[in-house]
Amino acid sequence: MAIAIILLLYLVFIIYLMTHISDTDECRRLARNVVTADFNDTQIESFQDKEYSYIATVTNKDDWDSDDREYGALQLVETRLVAADIIQHYGDVETIPMWQTMRASALEELTGDHGIVENMDTETTESEFMIDRTPFKGWGKDEANEPPNRLTSTVDDTEGF
Repeated sequence: MAIAIILLLYLVFIIYLMTHISDTDECRRLARNVVTADFNDTQIESFQDKEYSYIATVTNKDDWDSDDREYGALQLVETRLVAADIIQHYGDVETIPMWQTMRASALEELTGDHGIVENMDTETTESEFMIDRTPFKGWGKDEANEPPNRLTSTVDDTEGF
C-alpha cells in the first residue's frame, strides 16, 4: 500500500514538473539543418519550456498527456517553434526567412482556421465549471418574465398604444 502511494505521488510529481513535450534531440536536428552554431541541451530546453508555456496558454491546458489526441501534433508544433527560436537566436541574416516561415507555419497549425486549438477534443481541467444550460429568455417559456398585457394598459403606460 505504501509503495502504491509513493508511486502515485511520484507520478503526480512528474506530471506537474513537465515543462515541455517535444524531444530535445529532434529540436536540435531540425535547427541544425539551418544553423551550425554550437548550442547545448540546457539552451534548447530553455526554448522548449518557453514554447510549452505558450502552447499551454493558447490551449488553456497545461497537463498534456501522451494519451491525448492532440499530443503528437502539439509535439511537432513545439519542435518547430523551438527550432525557429534557435535559428532566430543563432542564425544570421540569411536565415531570417527560414525561421519566420517555420514559426508562421507552426502557429498557423496551432491557432489558425481548422487548427489544433479550434478542433481540440481533450477537455481542459476547467471544463466542469463551464455553463451547461441557460434559462429561456422568451416570454412563452419563462414564467418569471411574463409578457405585457395589452388589454389592461392605460394611456400613461409606456407600452400602451
